[in-house]
Amino acid sequence: MVNQASPRIQKGRLQHEGNTMKIITTAMVALLATASVALATDLPNKKATPAAPAAAVADTAAASSDSISASYGQEFDPAGYSSKQHDTYGVTYTHTMGQFTIGGAAGTTQYSDNTLKQTIEAQAGYKLPSMYGVTVSGKVGLGERFQSAGNFAYYALYGNADYAINDTITWNAVQYRYRNAFDTSNNFETHRIGTGVTFNVTKNVALNAAVYRDYGSGFTTASDNGVQVGATVKF
Repeated sequence: MVNQASPRIQKGRLQHEGNTMKIITTAMVALLATASVALATDLPNKKATPAAPAAAVADTAAASSDSISASYGQEFDPAGYSSKQHDTYGVTYTHTMGQFTIGGAAGTTQYSDNTLKQTIEAQAGYKLPSMYGVTVSGKVGLGERFQSAGNFAYYALYGNADYAINDTITWNAVQYRYRNAFDTSNNFETHRIGTGVTFNVTKNVALNAAVYRDYGSGFTTASDNGVQVGATVKF
């Protein structure tokens, strides 16, 4: 029954339910199947507005960024790590546009007699969208080798597979590089296979370390074992 002597308008309170997405902890590549099942069971609450997250993802994919990486490494006799052959230094600039990258790299190899061999290389690459924490990428490079015996032009092909263990640590599971001179008489053909890890110190600063092994033509003979550390700054 309506009370006409003291009418009141009842105002309801609007309550917003916060929808918290569970962070899916993934560990090793062998557990990817298990991680996919967990991901399917941890979908966001249906009451969340889907348009906003979709827009955020689109903005992130379209955003561009720049980074500079510096590295130092040592290369040893292929029989082990007891006899150092070279010191290596490198710097790489990368401009990222969504899934595409362009940039350049410069490297120096210092031999035990203090002679230097250097490279300058232009690069362009593409990475596939991440799936279950795994990102596959590739890159091509065109460069010039500078040395006392005479300079020459070369090309390089790169392939990488990275697995994001969490927001801080990424396992750079596969690192591959093929490099050869356009004039094969320069005997520059090499294959490099490596693996490493990247640690994100902050959103824009990361440290990395890797081990690798270099082979000559056809993987018939190993030329050295290498270790490398580096840092990357995004801006």
